[in-house]
Amino acid sequence: LDQEQKQLQLKAVPALDVMKAQTEVATRQQDLTVSKATLQLQQSLMKAALTKQLDQTLEEMPVIPTIQLDAFQPEHIPPVEQLIDNAIKNRPDLNILQLQQDSAEISRKSVRNAMLPTVNLIGYYSGYGLGGAPNPNYAPPPNPVTQSTSYAGTLQNAFNNTSPDYLAEIQVQIPLRNRQARADQFRSELEFRRAEINVVQQKKNLRILVRNAAYALEQGQARVEAARKARDLAQKTFDIKRQEQQLGAGSNFETLTAEHDLAIASSTLA
Repeated sequence: LDQEQKQLQLKAVPALDVMKAQTEVATRQQDLTVSKATLQLQQSLMKAALTKQLDQTLEEMPVIPTIQLDAFQPEHIPPVEQLIDNAIKNRPDLNILQLQQDSAEISRKSVRNAMLPTVNLIGYYSGYGLGGAPNPNYAPPPNPVTQSTSYAGTLQNAFNNTSPDYLAEIQVQIPLRNRQARADQFRSELEFRRAEINVVQQKKNLRILVRNAAYALEQGQARVEAARKARDLAQKTFDIKRQEQQLGAGSNFETLTAEHDLAIASSTLA
């Protein structure tokens, strides 16, 4: 602006260029004021997040970044089906729904088995060993069993099938018109179907989310690449306009406009 005013006094530039430069300076001052206010607000929020209490000294201290962000490099995006498979394997809420479905299936099978007939086969066999001195008042049968009077003989009689005891039994249970069990079966079927539908719905939603995220990532990389090219083009345009102004072939307004476009392009890329 000062150069334009000096050139105006020397009648080297028209008054319209000076007015354009004054308008541009006023706009830049307004943008600078808004940017300073936004920067102070963001610094205050950052300090409030990092400290317990804010005092006047800490509020007046500026925040100076010590690490510069590296240039963005586009990443290779795996196939969408591979991303979906990884999401299905590593999604905790889907694993919980899978466990609920497995639990519902076990309950359904248990209730269903309770409606089926049951058959129990029971077998029992044992042997007794008798021993000791016979009772003198006892009248033996015609063919009495020889009883041993020693401990070894008694133990032998327990295993030589002389006094066996055995049992064979078959139990058959057939449920007839068990309304409570049938109601439990219907309830377990409904719970299993609901759990199965929840798993299918969650997988379908997960596939949509992964596809949308992959598309958004591709679009974001394309926008970053476009912003980088726009920044480079704005940088070249600014260098050309500045050289033209230094050689007297361009105006200060054109240089300020090119610098403004460069600042906008750099802000968009950041």
